[in-house]
Amino acid sequence: MIKKYVVLVSALVLSACAATPPAPVALMPTAVFTSQPWAKNKTLNLTCVDQAPNSYIAVIDNGSTENVQVIQPQQPLSLTLRQALAQQLTGQGFSITNNAASTMAVKVEKALITVKQGLMTYNMRSELQLQLMVNTPDGQFTKRYSGRSSREDALTASNKDIATSMNKLMNSVLNEIANDSELNKYLKENV
Repeated sequence: MIKKYVVLVSALVLSACAATPPAPVALMPTAVFTSQPWAKNKTLNLTCVDQAPNSYIAVIDNGSTENVQVIQPQQPLSLTLRQALAQQLTGQGFSITNNAASTMAVKVEKALITVKQGLMTYNMRSELQLQLMVNTPDGQFTKRYSGRSSREDALTASNKDIATSMNKLMNSVLNEIANDSELNKYLKENV
């Protein structure tokens, strides 16, 4: 009787472990700050929406359809990017407010890390694509920013590896936005 009980409890514990979804990943991109704020408190409304076809940021494929795992971010990617971009724009001298005449709208079009997990190695492909639109009383500026990377490493991909990869892509795109001479010229002349 005790042996049956031990087997039953062991089976329940193992099945609970197998059904546990992977932990969400914390993403923390770093805003890029300019040496001199140049916007002189110009007001800007900042929005960010996620229009990617997936709500998760990573897919880990272990080779069979029943072993595919999806990894969620701790908070929506659009919120994470908005927070970093707001810091970045504030550092340039902008005042971010909801009732500004000019709007910067960021759309996340793609944000996905695909991991092919083998027995001893993994291959990780990361992709991020954003569309940035600035609407002012004098016109509109639209541009896409994107980043891609790949990595092959030993053993298995961890949540830390996934977070590091997506943070690097977001940092690269934020750097590209901060140093985009076309965008900065448009903002200086029209906001």
